[in-house]
Amino acid sequence: MSTYDIVYFKGNPSSGTPLQHQHINNEILEIIQPYSYAVLDSFDKNLSNIEHPKARVYIGFSRGSRYLSKLPSNTLRISIGGIRGNGIHLFKNKDDKIVKGDISESSLNAHFIIKQKDKINLKKLIENFCKN
Repeated sequence: MSTYDIVYFKGNPSSGTPLQHQHINNEILEIIQPYSYAVLDSFDKNLSNIEHPKARVYIGFSRGSRYLSKLPSNTLRISIGGIRGNGIHLFKNKDDKIVKGDISESSLNAHFIIKQKDKINLKKLIENFCKN
């Protein structure tokens, strides 16, 4: 049994500005607001060091997505601007090249933006998964 509908793992607060993190966190919270949720920081290197609540959906932004591959495959796992993996749904701004090592201002700015069409797709994906 799940404690929450959604657990959101935030990104690395040391990359980007506090304003950029506030912006992306607010965008993600807007998407998950209709559900019960918990928000966790991503300071630890691996999931075994974190006591995390059980959920049906896990979302990781940037560094927070590194935990997703260790979570149960019968959950919905969503990476925003982070890693891709087997069974993980990746949403990434096409101008975001951070994972490839591009830390230019334009790439970094794109890293903290969720396109409107992706917001719609995220909402649908979560809604459809939570219905079942």
